[in-house]
Amino acid sequence: MQKLFIFILCLVPLISGCQSPIKSKPIDPNLPKKPYSKWYISGRYPHYFHAKAFSTMIKTQSNKYKIIDIVVRDNQNYETPGQWQTGFGFSHLPVYSDLPEEFFICWSSFADQTFYRTKLVMPLWARQEMVKPHQYYSYARNKNHIGYNDTIIIGFAPGGSVTGWITGVPQQEAIEFGKGVTERIPQGSDVCPNPYIDGKIPEITDEAKAWLKKHGMPKEWQEKYNNVTMGQYLKLKNPARF
Repeated sequence: MQKLFIFILCLVPLISGCQSPIKSKPIDPNLPKKPYSKWYISGRYPHYFHAKAFSTMIKTQSNKYKIIDIVVRDNQNYETPGQWQTGFGFSHLPVYSDLPEEFFICWSSFADQTFYRTKLVMPLWARQEMVKPHQYYSYARNKNHIGYNDTIIIGFAPGGSVTGWITGVPQQEAIEFGKGVTERIPQGSDVCPNPYIDGKIPEITDEAKAWLKKHGMPKEWQEKYNNVTMGQYLKLKNPARF
């Protein structure tokens, strides 16, 4: 892990170019400012279609880079696994940094048996929404409270489909803020570190295999309907460099 961290630190300057010393980009004073010390991150995969995020780096709106963890759990959409449920709940990890502007994520889809790398951009309006106060009535405490959409949820699905939402208290349904741009990564590639001892992605469960055999892959998670590029290297603007 220490070697990986050093490797990332060495490569981050390449994102901005390596021909001359890096000049700090002035931070826009009008960017949204957090009224809290931390925001939260959580991951989801559609029921039957297990996925794992194993290497994530963010670029914050203040032009800093940070390695974070995303724990990806079952979305529990049993009846319609081809659709997301946006009443996500609050199983998440805290992140102590400025608000994120870009995510660079290495992840694997068990149903596809495929490694992916995705860039997900968080637009300004979504960051502004994260700091906007929302007054709500707390029945538990019998008084009004102020809540924020301070939680980011990222959905990982077969076909390289990645979706980002924001949610919080008292938000009932998560607000979608964007889709990721994704490339397929060959197994054994050094583009993303391989998290598996034998280098192979685990298979989906027998229950999931039976469901897929009966119903087939939902249209939503077929690669041709998603923003995925085949091949080893995707020419992204500011690609992730792990």
